[in-house]
Amino acid sequence: MTRFGAPPSLDATANRPSYADLPAPVRHRIARELGDEPDSIRIAGGGFTKGFAARVRSGSGTEYFIKAAGPKTPEVQAMYRQEARYSAALPSGVPAPEVVFTDEVEDWTVTGFEAVQGDPVTLPMAPETVRQLLDAWAQAADALDPPPTALVQLGIGVKTGRSLKAFNAVASGEQPPFALPPRLQGRIDELAAFEAQIDTVIASDRISHTDLRPDNMLIGDGRAWICDWTSPRYMAPWVDTTLMLLTVHGDGHDADSLFWRHPTAVEVTDEQLDTMLAAMTGGLLRGWSDRPENLISPAVDHMMRWSGLAAADWLANRRGW
Repeated sequence: MTRFGAPPSLDATANRPSYADLPAPVRHRIARELGDEPDSIRIAGGGFTKGFAARVRSGSGTEYFIKAAGPKTPEVQAMYRQEARYSAALPSGVPAPEVVFTDEVEDWTVTGFEAVQGDPVTLPMAPETVRQLLDAWAQAADALDPPPTALVQLGIGVKTGRSLKAFNAVASGEQPPFALPPRLQGRIDELAAFEAQIDTVIASDRISHTDLRPDNMLIGDGRAWICDWTSPRYMAPWVDTTLMLLTVHGDGHDADSLFWRHPTAVEVTDEQLDTMLAAMTGGLLRGWSDRPENLISPAVDHMMRWSGLAAADWLANRRGW
């Protein structure tokens, strides 16, 4: 139990189909890559999309991490297609599983990734685990600077703050108020003023992951890997550092010190960090009531609320509220 309630079980949030649920042609395609029918299938317990994701191994020992989605979950299928394209274009310096194969089979998208020898991150995290996560991101951010040609040629978009202006929507009467922790109550206008700067704050000519959370990473053999490169965008990399550290702060570590010591935080100002924390707080605590039900696991509600409370607490500590 943490100050923000029971922490999310990062390795048990998923709602996924089984291997038997995959169409026979998709299973045959996977078996062809493995060289035989699989004799071990470990469904990924983490993540929030409702696509198939599992470590699949044949009797000969060949093993891949497989992702697959079909026309009944079109949003997931589109995300998996994007992830395969972007992941294949990452430079070698990025600590991420390599794409081994990707294909379209009977209206399904199926991708096989390198089965790195790592495990999902779970809470509580040891300080060494936190260090490994932050080191992996520092390495990735450095490898993505300047933006690699292969990624740029895929048409990387620009991350905007459109979804990060919840307090402005409340202040203007566009949306109803949502529940806030005591330390933020009565501060809607102040929080909205921070949010108003969000587009300027996140703007960058560098490429970032845009969804860098510990549940999108693996730990093993003294290092970390960054997974789920579904939506890299032009965005200041320190924003992803902040996002990762929300979970770290909620887990009881000194996120503020860790942020300022990270290479991506060079030249970031206190005002910029507070703007980002305010925007993340609003976006997470407002929740995602209109999400596509065939896309997202219900566990996302717990994750968002817990992370939002952690963001609010980190911001309140910094502002002395």
